[in-house]
Amino acid sequence: MDFNSSNKIKIEDGMSSMTDLVFLLLIFFIIISTLVNTSHNIDLPDGVGDPSLSSPVKVYINNDNAYFINSNQEEISITELKDKLNKLEKKSTIELLADKDTDRRFAYQVIEIAKDRKLKVVIKTKGS
Repeated sequence: MDFNSSNKIKIEDGMSSMTDLVFLLLIFFIIISTLVNTSHNIDLPDGVGDPSLSSPVKVYINNDNAYFINSNQEEISITELKDKLNKLEKKSTIELLADKDTDRRFAYQVIEIAKDRKLKVVIKTKGS
């Protein structure tokens, strides 16, 4: 007795309609996602004062291990840097931008000064 079934389901034939459905859903979600606005409409108050006072101080260290503050092109010594950072309010933010060829101990000195003064330090890196 041979009980082999001759009506087997072939999966290969029905896949083209499934891929069409997937592509239609993909197009639908792409269109809908561009129409959705997740931001809130907030009317901000007018600011007073100089915004540069609250913006972070940028400390640059070039590949020659020289210190610079903000966009000033004059090289400063570590003692001058310490004096300028001591004038900042506590919990201010410092952005540390050191060249990749800088000796690490120069960057550590800036971090130690900031730590002693209770300043926040953000170390900037290049994104890949």
